Amino acid sequence: MAEFVGRLLDAFGSLSAIHGQAVLDIACGSKSSRSPETGRRTAAFEPWMCRLLEALGARPVGIDIGDLDGETFVHHRVDLGVPGALDFLATGSFDAVHESRLFGSPEFRAAHRRDTEPIRAEIHRQERRLLRPGGILVHSDGRPGSRGR
Repeated sequence: MAEFVGRLLDAFGSLSAIHGQAVLDIACGSKSSRSPETGRRTAAFEPWMCRLLEALGARPVGIDIGDLDGETFVHHRVDLGVPGALDFLATGSFDAVHESRLFGSPEFRAAHRRDTEPIRAEIHRQERRLLRPGGILVHSDGRPGSRGR
């Protein structure tokens, strides 16, 4: 959780600045995630960022292929390896987009063993499309968070 709080502080400057923000969490995690080592259900890939965002008064939207039934935030079950998978979301509809675990997800790696570079390019294109002008990208893959358009 400290890692997520740190990411939000780096991106927004303060936790109070998140209140009311529409935030898309790509590959948010699910309750059906399995450990790659044991094959057992693991809490490591649950939707912690969306839960934190909701607790901070943001309006998170979680996207994942796994089970999100019962979560109180808006969520959609989507296979992010399919081109155009996020086309149903309106252009410029988010104040921030968070993506951190898609390419490390055991389920994603198992489903999409082929070259993931085209998928990565599509996700990044969609992130830019979905951000409102001045929106914030929050990444943990080595790219710094940045302001959109």
